[in-house]
Amino acid sequence: MILLVTLNSLLTAITGFLVPILAFILMLSLVIFIHELGHFVMAKRAGILCHEFAIGMGPIVYSVKKGETRYSLRAIPIGGFVSMAGEEVNEEFVKVGQTVRLLFDDAGHVTRIILRSRDVFAKPADSALEVEVESLDLKGEDGAPLRINDYEVRRDAYYVIGKRSIQIAPHERTFESKTITQRFLAIFAGPFMNFVLAFFLFILIALVMGMPNVETAEIGSVSEAMPADTVLEVGDVITAIEGNPVSNWEEIGPLMRAEAGNRSVTMTIERNGQTLDVELAPLLSFINLGFSSDIDNPTQPIIGNVGDRTRGLSGGLRAGDRVVSIDGVMIANWQDIIDLILANTEGETMTWVVERESVQHTLTLEPLSESVLASQNAPLMQVQVGIGPVNEFALLPSLLYGFTGLFGTILMIFGTLGALFRGLVGVTDLGGPVAIYQITEQVVTTGGFIAFLNWTALLSVNLGIINLLPIPALDGGRLVFLGYEAVAGRPVNRKVENILHFAMFVILIGFMIFITFNDIFGW
Repeated sequence: MILLVTLNSLLTAITGFLVPILAFILMLSLVIFIHELGHFVMAKRAGILCHEFAIGMGPIVYSVKKGETRYSLRAIPIGGFVSMAGEEVNEEFVKVGQTVRLLFDDAGHVTRIILRSRDVFAKPADSALEVEVESLDLKGEDGAPLRINDYEVRRDAYYVIGKRSIQIAPHERTFESKTITQRFLAIFAGPFMNFVLAFFLFILIALVMGMPNVETAEIGSVSEAMPADTVLEVGDVITAIEGNPVSNWEEIGPLMRAEAGNRSVTMTIERNGQTLDVELAPLLSFINLGFSSDIDNPTQPIIGNVGDRTRGLSGGLRAGDRVVSIDGVMIANWQDIIDLILANTEGETMTWVVERESVQHTLTLEPLSESVLASQNAPLMQVQVGIGPVNEFALLPSLLYGFTGLFGTILMIFGTLGALFRGLVGVTDLGGPVAIYQITEQVVTTGGFIAFLNWTALLSVNLGIINLLPIPALDGGRLVFLGYEAVAGRPVNRKVENILHFAMFVILIGFMIFITFNDIFGW
């Protein structure tokens, strides 16, 4: 029996560990796959030769060759790419004076150009002809035949380098040979597909969950471990709050916020034809500092949950702290805390004194300002009881939610970027892969499937917008160079462009490493 319990506990622990990891990999793979698929489809439509379609970075875990493209999964599930011929300036594989081996088809055309790998030829073939390159043209602009010396090279021939083979890219199959419109679409399609993914995810969420019916005050859901749990029931109809009549769902929020400091709110409900008065203490969540009141001690100024990566946690606030004073004002109840926090709309530094295990600690807290929270459509404080309206299936509103959810998320992310550039939030407030995993873990373990879909949609929109920023190495930077070419009538020097892309890529990698270390060590 003991062994069975132990094995069951072990299985539960393993499942609890693996599910968030698998969800994290699935989510990242999906948003990256959709992004790269956009690039790939539009590149293929333009006739651009795509050497590889990769999900992930680093060493190849699995790959398969289909047609002229190699599809691969790589070891690190962060990032991906579509390798397009001619997208960057590359050193020529074959030069005059070089010795190569050639393989021919029955018509006498070159099908393979075998190159030296570390000064040693690839495994020789019996029919390979060794030649010294005296002249060549492997671009074939304006339809000219490809050739090495006097040998004609097929336009679908391959370079062979060790165990690798790379298809030759004639000029008409390269990225740089295409029109500005074709190149624009091949670049823009990646971020655009991230928006498309989010659009359909928001529709799916609305179809599965239904749209809230706010015309009535009927309760459609009651959350566990919230103030309404065991007090209110699904099907109850709220008719009054502290004697103030309620006729629809939208009237509940303002009335509850007006009673934020009241630790025993009287709610009148109708249940099974009876009118009842019930009492509950709303949960107070202070978004600007990232903490909530203690649900088990609602009347005492005791801190409940303190969220990860919040200003409260970084300032030293911990669950169980009893608030003694704020900026020299002695705290007697939650109304005192509410008044002082709501008065600090500019996010000015606050000095808190808290009692922890009978010892007083002085903390310096820097709350987020009201303007920063407004960019995220978030208030300074929320009053929650853990109830939701009745959701009903509605096809047209669900389809419209695809648009409203998408544009609302776009505005929220632009608000965050604006706050970052204005200095209202710092770089250390940003999150990297570790933070994304931590949030994914919380979403999967506490929010469920719908919350996971919503988080995936948010991440997809975020990836799309970040990639459209006018920064070299990102899609937006490439679009800027295309814009210059369209206006000036000539492209930017390709070597200069690639140097800028590479330099910014190195900077972005360094920035990612910094954010990752900040996620881990809380710098």
